[in-house]
Amino acid sequence: MAHWENINSYTVFMLGHLLGGGVLLNFGCTFVSSYFCMDRANCVGLAQGVFIVFYKYFLAKIKKCICVFGLLEWGSKRVNTIKFCMSPRILMAGAEVMKSHCVRHKAPRYRVSPYLLERNQKGRFETDFENLRHSPTLFNENFRMSPQTFDILYEELLPHLRRKRNNRPNDFIPEKAKLAMVLEYLATGDLGRHIASCYRVSKQHFGTIISHVCQAIFTALKSQIPPFNQQTMSAVAKGSKEKWNFPNCVGAIDGKHVATKAPPKSGSIFFNYKGFHSIVLLAACDACYKFTYVDLGAYGSEGDSNIFKKSEFGSKIIRDQLPFPPDTNINGKNVPHFIVADDAFPLSKRIMKPYSHRSLTRSEKIFNYRLSRVRRCIENAFGILSTKWLCLRKILFCSPQRAQEIVSACCFLHNFLLNKAGSKYCPNTFSGHEISSGEWIRGDQEIWEDQNESRFFHGRPSEYGKYIGDLLKEYVNSNEGSVPWQNDVTYV
Repeated sequence: MAHWENINSYTVFMLGHLLGGGVLLNFGCTFVSSYFCMDRANCVGLAQGVFIVFYKYFLAKIKKCICVFGLLEWGSKRVNTIKFCMSPRILMAGAEVMKSHCVRHKAPRYRVSPYLLERNQKGRFETDFENLRHSPTLFNENFRMSPQTFDILYEELLPHLRRKRNNRPNDFIPEKAKLAMVLEYLATGDLGRHIASCYRVSKQHFGTIISHVCQAIFTALKSQIPPFNQQTMSAVAKGSKEKWNFPNCVGAIDGKHVATKAPPKSGSIFFNYKGFHSIVLLAACDACYKFTYVDLGAYGSEGDSNIFKKSEFGSKIIRDQLPFPPDTNINGKNVPHFIVADDAFPLSKRIMKPYSHRSLTRSEKIFNYRLSRVRRCIENAFGILSTKWLCLRKILFCSPQRAQEIVSACCFLHNFLLNKAGSKYCPNTFSGHEISSGEWIRGDQEIWEDQNESRFFHGRPSEYGKYIGDLLKEYVNSNEGSVPWQNDVTYV
């Protein structure tokens, strides 16, 4: 006899399932034999199949106990299946086997990882943040601003960072810690899981923190990008005239590809001509590298011209529906205000771009040079932005929506720091500058870009031949690859 008093609650639970299966098995045999006029003994094989299939889908772990129930001897007519399945001794043995298997393979589970529970004692914010404040240089390297500027930014963001309700009063993440970890992620470009582990935050929750802080940044700092009206554009035109000697220019516009992870089932819609997946940042800036317009979210496969035409800003410029400043008199003629761009954008009343044909006259070459001095502003603005906020130089392993939030936050922080810190955020030695003779002195960000430029080709296959030809052209004209007679033979 089986000792039923030795069975614990888990075993009783498993016995309930097995006994239920035995009852169904008995009922199934009776129903099949009566309905199909079959002998009950001939229904044993069918009943065994129904029993095991039922448990295969109803209780997945029953498969581990088939070795016990293998005593059923498939196809044997000498074993009474019904009595065997209802035997307490065999049922108890099967339940114990299932119990031991489940206990042996069950992994330890925690509501919160013990590593994360030590956030308030060993997390980076608790151990290093205050120490970094005493070293302004190190603080600036990690957060791209001084401790005083950080405090100003925190005060502006605090109303938007504070939650309405705190569900974990004893283990919550302070708002200042959230701002610090997101700024370090944007400034250093490290993987999100690495920043999360340093601050002892789960990587899943860190993604939520990034979205929350980025939304607070472009909500609180919305005024850092001024509205497009006659007053602000007149100030931009005045700055272009004073700094770059080009009249009636209200800014320069261009696009920048920000590398992102391709979303599932997106195909090649995010794949750009440079050879990677991206979203496009379309932006305009003034003479001091401050952004005056930002548009995000376009697919990487689209060109700057199509993105510009499809955007609300671009369509209004083409139809001349934006409040540009009034025309000014230049050499006795009225000249409208405009935005400068490169060859990818359409030429119109409000968009100026350089002459593109080969045989340029002297006056056209001078015009192209003078226009390029102003258009260089947007190129430098992108360079400063991506050099200060290194996350824009690496692949953003997140959804396109979160990538847009990250890029927008970087643009607003860029303007905020130019207004608050000025030359400390972007000195002339960093951005580059022009001397009195007209020569351009390259800045640290331009040199850094050249040193970190990829050595591999990225582009369409049709352009690969031209790329290889250019490399060979440089080689055969270098000291290493040239031969002594090549200049005489080619009459150069």
